[in-house]
Amino acid sequence: MRNIKTILATLCLAAACCLAPFTVTAADTPAVDPEADKILKQMCDYLQKQKHFMVQAETSHESVLDNGEKLMFLNQVTIYLKRPNKIYSYRTGMIRNQEIFYDGTNITLYSKNLNLWASAPAPPNIDETMNFAIAELGLSAPGGDFFYSDVYKGLMEDVISGAYIGKNKVGGVTCHHLAFRGTEVDWQIWIQDGDKPLPRKYVIISKWITGAPEYTLTITKFDNSTPIPDDRFKFTPPEGASRIEFASQVKPKSTDKK
Repeated sequence: MRNIKTILATLCLAAACCLAPFTVTAADTPAVDPEADKILKQMCDYLQKQKHFMVQAETSHESVLDNGEKLMFLNQVTIYLKRPNKIYSYRTGMIRNQEIFYDGTNITLYSKNLNLWASAPAPPNIDETMNFAIAELGLSAPGGDFFYSDVYKGLMEDVISGAYIGKNKVGGVTCHHLAFRGTEVDWQIWIQDGDKPLPRKYVIISKWITGAPEYTLTITKFDNSTPIPDDRFKFTPPEGASRIEFASQVKPKSTDKK
């Protein structure tokens, strides 16, 4: 999975989930139920065709303390995306109150609590910028796999097996429940039934982090009809805001003595 390991390492995520067991066999060709594969591809194709959209979601991630106690942190996320090269994200919660702007030229992180911002030149498209933000700037991207130009490839690259669990409702919406296992992570997804196969819930499970915390993203609103003005993706520093550098861009002070 394209950026899941980075997200898990950043948030210290993982899980143990209760679902009907299914056989996992390591093989060159993933052992994926054809029905699960078909529904996942339909979702991926639908997302890739969207030239722009706004999505609101609720996320939760568990963090395991040194003494084994698990704490769950909740966030609300609003994301605007316009292909091929614009993203705006606003995340609020107990430990985050921040905005991310990508306008096709620069990526900027603004912390509302601290009134601080950092900016860096960015690659010319969403795929490369997502990779750059995660690998080079250390930013996390909840649900980021859904924003790439090839959603299916990213989701399936670590998969060993997959199963169709059945139908269930998420927020009153009937969904197909799919479960996948990988070498590094397991994950589940609930995809809306019908002609708009949207991801409604997404659970990421790591098999290698002690304490088995869990990351969950639940989509509460999806709008692909309202036009998004380009100024949504432009950052203008608020009054009194101070610019800083991303931690990864700060060069260590030289200790050489002359």
